[in-house]
Amino acid sequence: MISITSSWRDYFENHHEGMGTTYERFILHQYFEKIKNSYSIQSALESPSFGMTGVSGINSIWWASRGVDVTITDNEKERINLIKGVWQELSFNVKTVFQPLDSTSLPFDDKSFDMGWNFAALWFIPNLEEFLKELARVINKVIFICIPNRSNIFYFLCRLFNSESEGLYIENINRRKIKKIMLKQNWQIVDQGYLDIPPWPDIAMNKEDLIKKIGLTRLANRLKNNTDNYISILDYFNGKSLDMEKEILGYDFLENSPRFIQKVWAHHQFLIFAPGSE
Repeated sequence: MISITSSWRDYFENHHEGMGTTYERFILHQYFEKIKNSYSIQSALESPSFGMTGVSGINSIWWASRGVDVTITDNEKERINLIKGVWQELSFNVKTVFQPLDSTSLPFDDKSFDMGWNFAALWFIPNLEEFLKELARVINKVIFICIPNRSNIFYFLCRLFNSESEGLYIENINRRKIKKIMLKQNWQIVDQGYLDIPPWPDIAMNKEDLIKKIGLTRLANRLKNNTDNYISILDYFNGKSLDMEKEILGYDFLENSPRFIQKVWAHHQFLIFAPGSE
């Protein structure tokens, strides 16, 4: 969330994403596994793909690693080229499509994909209803949407530190609004709740960036230059750190905590939709 629209290039130069981003990626994998088993997914569309800190466009690598055909859309041509480079380095195939944010249609036929999904990306969409209408049109089996949790007790701090909030459509990250739009498209909610609930607070930035924000620039630079702090899920996918998943998920003990804890501590909410009966 913090300066994401201006800092995304940095992550392609230095893949260090921090514990928080790495954790949420592995949590997503658990939901992917459930969805794949329930709906026999053979093709997946991630649209929009841009919406979080870290290396852009790699959240769907898990699907490709399971033999699923992956397509992602992005509104930056430069970023698309960088995304394709990362995928190629990992020897995974992906189809990328340039999709301007102000475009009201997706360039795909009806029911082109088994699954459609996005993560923390809807607040970049100018016209949420038109986008979700298009997403529902091109998806056949299931839609998985994740949005920031506005009930998190640190959400107001995220807004305070976010210098780019004027460029975000905050009203889009509203679970009731999304459900209402999807219901109009005859898509039913089959599951919803909270995910990404680590024991650390949702500060929406690397600890180094937070330290720099409060004026400790020298300390922040020293931490960034410390290779012991380096962590990137790309090392998990390329085989350099096969134990990473087990190590990271050692912090997942709050994922099944009581709902009142999830509501105020979860970093994200999720919604899963399936087509309603005709």
